[in-house]
Amino acid sequence: MQKVAAYLLERTEDLQTPGARKAEGDRIRKVIEAWLRSKGAASVERAGTYAAVDGSDASYRVTTASDGDRSWTMFELTEVTKEGRRFVTTVSVTVGNKHVVVFVTMEVGSVSTLITRIDVDPRCPKVVRELLEQPGPWHHGASRLRVLSVVSGFDAGQSLAQEIQNVSRTIPFVVVSTIAGQTALPKLDAKLASDLAGVANVYTVDEDASWALTDTLRKPFSCYGGAVRVYWPRLSSQDEPYRHQLWTAARLQGLEDDEQFALDRIRRQVRTVIMRASAASVVRPVEIDDIRGAAARAEYATLKANANSLDDFKALADSYAADNDTLRRDLAARDKELEQFRGEVQRLEAEKRALLYHLGQANAHSEDGAEVEPDRPEDDDGAQPPTRGDVRFYKKRYDTPTHDVLVRVADCGHNSWQSSARADKARKGLIRLEGGTREWRVMQHCGTCTGGGMWRVQW
Repeated sequence: MQKVAAYLLERTEDLQTPGARKAEGDRIRKVIEAWLRSKGAASVERAGTYAAVDGSDASYRVTTASDGDRSWTMFELTEVTKEGRRFVTTVSVTVGNKHVVVFVTMEVGSVSTLITRIDVDPRCPKVVRELLEQPGPWHHGASRLRVLSVVSGFDAGQSLAQEIQNVSRTIPFVVVSTIAGQTALPKLDAKLASDLAGVANVYTVDEDASWALTDTLRKPFSCYGGAVRVYWPRLSSQDEPYRHQLWTAARLQGLEDDEQFALDRIRRQVRTVIMRASAASVVRPVEIDDIRGAAARAEYATLKANANSLDDFKALADSYAADNDTLRRDLAARDKELEQFRGEVQRLEAEKRALLYHLGQANAHSEDGAEVEPDRPEDDDGAQPPTRGDVRFYKKRYDTPTHDVLVRVADCGHNSWQSSARADKARKGLIRLEGGTREWRVMQHCGTCTGGGMWRVQW
């Protein structure tokens, strides 16, 4: 079996007492049980069947374990198609010492030995979205999981940029920029937010917020003009910009002649990229195995204390043997999972080399069904520091409370350069763009240009 996606949803607030954690665990389990009944399960007991949408042979089983105030419940749903493909979804609820955690995995494989390619397009389970809609915040580690967020204005854009740069961030951020309030493809932001619920936060940014992202993150990491960008955790200015995939509006709108087909293609591409990453990097909560181990030890102790005859000891030995078999199977599964992770790392390295080779050569009209290769990020206007004697031109694009947002441009062609003593915000913007350690000799303002101002700087 190959894992294709994994989710970690944590409740951490207002759960200081065992009673509060138990009540929250019970409430979450009721949501999952209602989801299972909506799929056709007559009742939610230890095992049963349900009706799969595609007519597959569908069954479920429920496993539980407890250790004092701690508990663990796992719902495992298995669907086997007529072609022999096996799809397994597990949803577990762990009531721990400090919080309540929902851990979800999706796996695909075959019921028989057959070396063949298995194409799969993972989708967010409905139960994940239903859980996220419940009152109260959900977290994945240090990051709060959010529904679609709309970011308007320069100040809000700066706040988002700071969140993107937060070294504690544990989930990807997907930013969908707009032009005149419209995304490059219809409802692209809402569709991506639905697809990526629980594994990424999706943000819609207006043009002012896009300027703030460019100003804070610099141009190679910008996202504007209808583009879509994935910002992975631990973003650094030293990162290669292509690591944080970018699809421009021109690329998105040129995918297909039909907008709906184009929308479906980019949704599948982004969904696959992020879910594949989740499958390889979301870690199973340690407390699950702690609870199961404690429950097994308690059961052994009870059996041993009550053993008074040979038959009792035989039952105890059989129980030990059965659990040992289970542990061996679990260990083998973990070894197989580690091997899959090693293969995933090798595959990602190969993709990286291929991406480097194809940068700048991508064709906007890819073959139908092929992956939508990201665009090459733009070069940073300030990437090459100015040297003594350089003359550079800058245009004011936006005004913030503390500084002007400047970008490098070509000479405007006018000959009306004037000294300006009152240009503190422009000077601060220039320092921000080119670096605070660089000094210029002359900074002049164009007396002819309008629309924000043009500056000529001799270094």
